[in-house]
Amino acid sequence: MPKKQSGFSFVELAVALFIMALLLGSILVPLGTQVEQRQNSETLRILEEARDALMGYAISTGRLPCPDTNNDGAENTGGTCIAGSIGHGTLPWQTLGLAPSDAWGNRIRYSVHGNYATAFTLTTGAPNLRVCETAACASVLTSSAVAVLVSHGKNGWGATNVASGAALANPTSADELENTDGDRDFVSRIPTPIDAPAGEFDDVVIWMPLYTLFNRMVTAGKLP
Repeated sequence: MPKKQSGFSFVELAVALFIMALLLGSILVPLGTQVEQRQNSETLRILEEARDALMGYAISTGRLPCPDTNNDGAENTGGTCIAGSIGHGTLPWQTLGLAPSDAWGNRIRYSVHGNYATAFTLTTGAPNLRVCETAACASVLTSSAVAVLVSHGKNGWGATNVASGAALANPTSADELENTDGDRDFVSRIPTPIDAPAGEFDDVVIWMPLYTLFNRMVTAGKLP
């Protein structure tokens, strides 16, 4: 009598592969989410460290640094970094002794009111930097920021890449565009995907309040 051969049939093999694909997918999707969450947390840590370094620089020198406008990591005085104007560029990481990028390898955008970057002048009535929940600024989070730090998030739109030195493509959503247009307004809100009604948003934004800086400088004896 011929021996009976054992093994999987094509149907059984297909079912097994399908189950394996489902299991693998259930592992990979949360893993990707975890990686993205870690990158966001790391970027927020980098931004907070940068804000602390800016505070320390102001206490040490009596002013905030101007932005880096030629991507060499050092502050560039002059240009728009003058009293009464708002200076825009990237974080002068070399001047501050910090890492050169966010968790995605892109430069951190840095904007500062010139009244605090040339010689510290307390300006309560002048238009300081403003952070809103949308580009329309119907809901304002603060209107008295002296400096704003922006990471352009995972998509990197509007950022400058550290490795290549190239400027990446401009954002397509109004809220992300507001963080690149060189005015006094910025947007900070919860992330949304590209197909959301308000458009994609993954920027990470923090700011330095005027009176927090003022209080620290008075405590340090830099202001009367």
